[in-house]
Amino acid sequence: MTGANGCVETCVLIPVWQDRDGLARTLGAMADDRFPFDVLVVDDGSTDPVRCDPTCGAHPVTMIRLPRNRGIEHALNAGLGHVLERGYRYVARLDCGDLPLPGRIERQVRFLEAAPDVAIVGTWARCVNDAGDYLFTLRFPQDDAAIRRKHRYVPGLLHPTVLIRVAALRDAGVYSDRYRTAEDYDLFVRLGRNHRLANIPEALTEYVVSAGGTTALRRRRTLISRLGVQRANFDWRDPHASLGILRTVALMAVPFRWLTAAKSVLWR
Repeated sequence: MTGANGCVETCVLIPVWQDRDGLARTLGAMADDRFPFDVLVVDDGSTDPVRCDPTCGAHPVTMIRLPRNRGIEHALNAGLGHVLERGYRYVARLDCGDLPLPGRIERQVRFLEAAPDVAIVGTWARCVNDAGDYLFTLRFPQDDAAIRRKHRYVPGLLHPTVLIRVAALRDAGVYSDRYRTAEDYDLFVRLGRNHRLANIPEALTEYVVSAGGTTALRRRRTLISRLGVQRANFDWRDPHASLGILRTVALMAVPFRWLTAAKSVLWR
């Protein structure tokens, strides 16, 4: 979608670190999408700088290279600085290797156009392993109240599926480096303080559950950061707040592979 001045209003933000193949896969999946959007790739200090073509189908691709690796929240904020400076209305998120299924970006933009009080809209996700084999579907609550309740336990949106209204981002602020690997959870909670949240109840994103990904390798750090977000937003009047903290602590004792195996059986 373009604005009254003819400029593209949507930017897809993709951080990358040492994953040229994953980036190529993600960009390749977007090349045939006819909905107008720009693509912004932020190389978070890869040892061998990641390169890509200046276009992805009809979509211009801008590459920002950071001088050293500082973590995803810094890479994302470098990208958001560009997004805010260029005056985009919407910013979508994708991670390397993940695929937006046909029509995802347009569906999300149309959703926010029709719901001006919603700050962020995610989607369900079709989860696959590194070989592309289907594992399970992540299904998130659709309405604002249910998402807020889920936030007491876990994020109520999946980061690589979301489209964010930039005006709401200016209000809530960018990613915090206080909660390493849970920067998305903290941002979702902050966006939800003054705005509604939503998910489209369809699997419009293919999400790679990788044994070598951040979710698996930094899981304990993520859970500790998640616990920090929950404590910072704790409300003793809400029983879900206490139950959420107990759940996070309990998950620290459960191996990641056990959870993935259970989800593959229960969430197909």
